[in-house]
Amino acid sequence: MKFKFLILSILIATNSIAQNFSGEIEYEIKIIPKNKNFNLDSLMNIKKGSIAKYVITNNKYKSTYYKDNLETYSYTYDDVSKRMYDNYVENPYITYRDSRRANFNYKGSKIHLDSTLIILDKSCFMVEYDSDYGKSKVYYSNEIKVAYDSFKGHKVGNWYEKLKEVDGCLSIKTITEFDEYYEIQEAVKITPRTLDNEEFSLPENKKVVASYTALDKRVELEQPNQNVINCYLSKIQDAIEKKGIKDSKTSYLSFVVTDTGDIKYVDALEDDSLGLFKVAIDILDNCDLKFIAGEIDGKPVSSLTYFPIEFNPKK
Repeated sequence: MKFKFLILSILIATNSIAQNFSGEIEYEIKIIPKNKNFNLDSLMNIKKGSIAKYVITNNKYKSTYYKDNLETYSYTYDDVSKRMYDNYVENPYITYRDSRRANFNYKGSKIHLDSTLIILDKSCFMVEYDSDYGKSKVYYSNEIKVAYDSFKGHKVGNWYEKLKEVDGCLSIKTITEFDEYYEIQEAVKITPRTLDNEEFSLPENKKVVASYTALDKRVELEQPNQNVINCYLSKIQDAIEKKGIKDSKTSYLSFVVTDTGDIKYVDALEDDSLGLFKVAIDILDNCDLKFIAGEIDGKPVSSLTYFPIEFNPKK
């Protein structure tokens, strides 16, 4: 173990004089099922894409996903606000997370200097990670690195600690194991270049709102009056009878609650075959449910929230 640590220290010292990377890494994403009965098409439909283009320099980065050559999603880190901005192309809004709030519990890592690969003519060493997200093997090259101190405090993805452990080296290949499949993300093109601030800018035609994870105080439903309750129950019972529902079902809605309590951008998380999502949207649109805005630092903010509409037939 001491010998491996010494070798790693030498590698880091040798490469510390190398210029920090600024540019773009293009990754190809593949799914490998563990068994032949796995529904690969169903999984690919919900994945963000098969290509990811990652631009990074000290203090900032942006990752953009593509499916069938069309952009689907991107997330951008801003060092000034410490926010991560999530932009789904189909949504009329962008949400932000606080990068200083961890999203997973990381259990540990192990560096394997003797487990190496040559990827894009670069020698890579491997690190194993274990977390609530799953187990993964990540290959790094000492030739592609950033100043890890420029991301200090970035806890989402355990990003700062992972960078620090490998002296700022960036992932060249990642293999993540899930219950039924492996996901492999491997660099297919690395392009060093100067990055302009415009490459990290957000679309000006979209409203920016907080993710629920960024809130200090979550959105709350106001106590409904009897008219609201009657409207809600009437639409639920009507749907149960017309659609012949025998078992309890739930339709989940997403929407933005503005800092003044207005409801915008109502959508269903899933379009069920019975059309209950339409009833759920109708309830939110027409039954006058009211919500109290979420808060950050004691101030109300606009934020994305989720709300269940339950259809429970009488037994």
